[in-house]
Amino acid sequence: MTDPTEPTATDDASAQGGSPRRALAMGILGAWVGTIVYLILAIGFSFSAGLIVVAVFTGRFIGLFVRAGAAGSLSSPARVTLAVVIFLASMAISILATWLAAGMEGGVLPIGQYLDEAYGTPLISLEFMLGTLMAWWSAR
Repeated sequence: MTDPTEPTATDDASAQGGSPRRALAMGILGAWVGTIVYLILAIGFSFSAGLIVVAVFTGRFIGLFVRAGAAGSLSSPARVTLAVVIFLASMAISILATWLAAGMEGGVLPIGQYLDEAYGTPLISLEFMLGTLMAWWSAR
């Protein structure tokens, strides 16, 4: 039987300020920063190859923010899963917003064709792959 006055692992994580909610909130904060930078470069400056770098850094920020927010309250696989899901959602939102902005400027292409014409399918795939790897690596 354990002594109820002894601290547990959950108490230690709470004392450090970590929690699953905090990990989620901090991961979303990192995602918003990355999404805003992505949209500024994609819509405002029409960059394409530089968006790979933005995706990598977004994955890195999300992974680090989730790890800091969890502060011992989540296992490594749980942190990685959370970071990767947040990153993939962030990238999907960024790409969808870019397409919608192009539509508001008079574009008429469906999303798949627009992405292929504007950025090229390999670039979009690389953004998802490299950013996911960075989120995984940073959150473990």
